[in-house]
Amino acid sequence: MSEILFASQPIYSRNNDVYAHELLYRHENGVSAFEVGDSVATSEVLYNLCTGLLDYVEHVKLPVCVNVSTEFLLSGLFLPLAPNHVIVELVERIEPTPEIIDAVKRWVDKGFRFALDDFEFQDSWTPLLEFASIIKVDIERTSFDIAQQRFEQLSQLDALWLAERVEDEATYERYKELGFDLFQGYYLARPTVVEGKRVPSAAATQLTLVINQLFSEDPELYEIVAALQTDPVLVVNLLRIANSPYYGLSRKIESLKEVVMLLGLEPLRKWVLLIVSVKGQAPTKTKLVLIRAYMCSELARKKDPFNRLSGAAFLAGLLSGSDVLLGIDKETFLEDLHISEHVREAVLQQTGELGKYLTQILDFEYDLAMKKPVEEHGDLFEIYQQCHFLVDELLNNVVID
Repeated sequence: MSEILFASQPIYSRNNDVYAHELLYRHENGVSAFEVGDSVATSEVLYNLCTGLLDYVEHVKLPVCVNVSTEFLLSGLFLPLAPNHVIVELVERIEPTPEIIDAVKRWVDKGFRFALDDFEFQDSWTPLLEFASIIKVDIERTSFDIAQQRFEQLSQLDALWLAERVEDEATYERYKELGFDLFQGYYLARPTVVEGKRVPSAAATQLTLVINQLFSEDPELYEIVAALQTDPVLVVNLLRIANSPYYGLSRKIESLKEVVMLLGLEPLRKWVLLIVSVKGQAPTKTKLVLIRAYMCSELARKKDPFNRLSGAAFLAGLLSGSDVLLGIDKETFLEDLHISEHVREAVLQQTGELGKYLTQILDFEYDLAMKKPVEEHGDLFEIYQQCHFLVDELLNNVVID
């Protein structure tokens, strides 16, 4: 069953082409962005954009416009999306203090573009004009005469002018003739609710171990991977993000290490913090799936002294539990993931070398759960005990709410 993920309203150019999409917070219970707060609303919109199983993906082909709060601006974290994919909107309720102006400058130096939303030409906002890529004028609150006067006075700015709340053709033509570059409003298109399947976040788990590794002074790749492996929900979310159009994945992923290398340290830090900031329900069978993944990895290691399939085996074991972790059937979740075929076939059909390992472990799990004798499974019980102990030790480093 589809859920509301967010809403999207296009912004049009003078040639009637879609220039960008503004993403708007929407909740099935009718809770507004104002009620949940700008920081939570922005985090949830971006999280759903890049992890949700969307019913359509037209909005990802163009930049997205998102509102940010004062706290987000001052945090120094920036957004997890690359600057060319996003336009940051400064809403009128932000007070342009010297700290805010310095923060905006730092964002611009990083390559981010800013839109001054609902701009009403208050003097206090003048220092921000030089950093603006787009000036959005709410034409319901600003008269045409004032808009024309300010447009002519500020013609030297290297910014696009956007007429917001265009409700009819006459108004559209009037601002187009004035020289405005962009247009948004019900006359052109109403916001469209984007539906899909919401993927649970890892917010119920305080990822102390992960964050300590990510933000250490000298982070090590293998230690980051080991820390991430303590939370399979976080891993499947990162896999969704790595497969989103914003990262242009060109080769198929075979291990968690490749996900970390693809995203890069700084985006990975931002994504982890954003994911844990989004409220969600902790999966009840995390431990089961983790033990399965480690058992797959250990079986592969024992069969191959060169350890070539260990990472792929861990990923196959983890993804085999995606239905348990996320409440989404495996076929649906894996449909758009750019993973190697032998991992996909192992998860969905239990074929190939990885599929053989997975079948052995699933059969063992069943007999163990049904309290049947497990001697016929050979050394799997010993591997299970080792992995059970390992997972217990790993999870002891993570504080559970």
